Amino acid sequence: MRFLLIFLLTFISINSQSVKIKSIDIASKMNGVSIKIYSDLILKPNQVAGWFNESTSWYYMTIHQAEGDTASLELTKLANPIREVEVIKAGESLQIGFRIKVPVENFEFYFSDINPELIAALRFPLSDIIATLESDQSDLQNNIIYKTRNKPIWVKVFYFTGIGLTTSGLIAGEKQKGWEAAIGMGMIAVAYIYETFIFSKNK
Repeated sequence: MRFLLIFLLTFISINSQSVKIKSIDIASKMNGVSIKIYSDLILKPNQVAGWFNESTSWYYMTIHQAEGDTASLELTKLANPIREVEVIKAGESLQIGFRIKVPVENFEFYFSDINPELIAALRFPLSDIIATLESDQSDLQNNIIYKTRNKPIWVKVFYFTGIGLTTSGLIAGEKQKGWEAAIGMGMIAVAYIYETFIFSKNK
């Protein structure tokens, strides 16, 4: 009986042990953003919950039985499109909020059985991704038009075709192993090398 009591107390102590959140790393992706949470102990799926508040544009992540230096975590280096990080200690849980420029369509958590890391993959609506790409493509095209005046016609063709292929490949997504992005970036590189190192010297 005494052994059973000691075992139960030890089991409860281990399972109620608080996880310390050490740092947060944010990385922009083509179709969303990746948030990596570093802790001192391995997090379990039943410890983490997340949701997006459309009315405030905040994505919240609650980690149960967790603690951390809220002031230090709020100084996390930001990456587009995340504008702000807010960390609140609520009872035995730690709530981490991310204010985002674009809406979050869906998200997934990836847990590790080896390293004390958690990855939250936030994905944006395809319409927002395409709008961003079209804006970037328009700016790049305007810049190229200015720079390629009086250049050989094939240089212009390589630039514009390369931009189109690269954009198509990026929109297709990382899971589709298409050739468009690689060929497109290659064409842009060839045109750039020619006009920078060959054409400019022949002026």
